[in-house]
Amino acid sequence: MERKNGILRVLGKILGLALTLAALAALYLTLVIAQPQETPEEGKAQPLLTASPGLKISGEGELRELIGGFPAPVMSFMSGSGMVFVSGQSEAVPYGGMYGRRITLYWQTREGEPLILQSIYPAEALEIMGMGDYHFSGTAGPALFGRSSVRMEDGGNIRIHVQEEGTGLYVLTLPRQLGASLSGIARSIQLFSAE
Repeated sequence: MERKNGILRVLGKILGLALTLAALAALYLTLVIAQPQETPEEGKAQPLLTASPGLKISGEGELRELIGGFPAPVMSFMSGSGMVFVSGQSEAVPYGGMYGRRITLYWQTREGEPLILQSIYPAEALEIMGMGDYHFSGTAGPALFGRSSVRMEDGGNIRIHVQEEGTGLYVLTLPRQLGASLSGIARSIQLFSAE
């Protein structure tokens, strides 16, 4: 009887191990099949640029001029969003032995709360965004351009960002007290091209 129980225990362990291996194999197969295939455009680094002079603007009417020299669409508030334009600047930023680009647009709510929009080229240039004292938040970021954003926080600000492969890296920074309005603010932002 004891020997029969021992054999049943060994068979149970073997069966459990076989089921675990089968489940792992099924999971692996699912992940391989679900992995999107790389298109020829994906996975290629965007070309870096040479240095160019910066540009500063102080009026919303000058946005087209600022956006015109940027190699990717630029993030800005839609017309009628209720946000007030303050200023903007474009600059070449050292990256990868050459240069990337960053456009920073400063906006305010009607109540005077600051909003900073950054469009960064190339999309993979997270270093240009900088980490500062920001840390990842336990709260998910809202959708930005239909994509899930990454939410980070520091002592007084919330920052969300989205990487658009082959296009740019887009960053929104706002005071923590606007956290409850973050989804609505993100919905009033879109990408603009000079064309």
